[in-house]
Amino acid sequence: MTSRQSGNVSLVSQWFIRQGCVEQVLAALPAYVQQVMKQEPGTLIYLVNTPLPEGGPGSALQSLPPAIHPSLLFFEEYASEDAFLAHVKGAAFTRFVDEYGQCFISSDGRPYTTVTFLHRQQGFVRGQDGQASRAEQLGCQNRHPAVMFEIIARDQDQSKAFYSEVFGWRYQSGSSGFAYVHFPPQLRALLGGIGQTVSGVAGMEPGHSFYLLVEDLQLAIDRALAAGGSPHMPITSVDGYTFAMIKDPEGNPIGLLQAV
Repeated sequence: MTSRQSGNVSLVSQWFIRQGCVEQVLAALPAYVQQVMKQEPGTLIYLVNTPLPEGGPGSALQSLPPAIHPSLLFFEEYASEDAFLAHVKGAAFTRFVDEYGQCFISSDGRPYTTVTFLHRQQGFVRGQDGQASRAEQLGCQNRHPAVMFEIIARDQDQSKAFYSEVFGWRYQSGSSGFAYVHFPPQLRALLGGIGQTVSGVAGMEPGHSFYLLVEDLQLAIDRALAAGGSPHMPITSVDGYTFAMIKDPEGNPIGLLQAV
């Protein structure tokens, strides 16, 4: 029995859409990609693109050689070779090909595609250094991530104003006036952990905390203090992470994590 590649698997592939089928294919993509995201934890990156329309004379955005229209260009990354095989044999991909395969140029009854598997030599993904990448590989094994937080305020209007002023939050009202805070989709891996309480150290009391990602840690602290918050844990760096904690005007501790 042959062993599978243990490292991440990256690839680009191109599918060529038949004339007259573009709208049908594009309309099917949102539901398909959502199924991939929900059903395949080993699929780390799944980006589906179409060629940018050619710009006019003098435009700096000119594909070379000219792009093939209409087509789909996929960039995919999987946690391992097994994760890649789980995708191509999985329910979402199989159903998509069964239902929409006839919309693509075919070969032997299957959509004709070009596929190039990639081996990274050098480069970076901003916000993901080598340590983060290794952590994300381990994170692929973990399930049940923290995906929601709540701040139960004594004065909801005051708290909404504080967080809006400090972090720019905008709200959507739900049942009983609950103010939802929605965030855009992120490629960044989620982070959590379990620590040991340390007596007398701010931020290390028994209980639980959540951290907000900020671009400038000191600026976020200054804005929080100016809006009526108070300091709690000073700026600290551990294991490659830099963070601090403040308290909102009601005394709720809020962690701040420096973006890298």
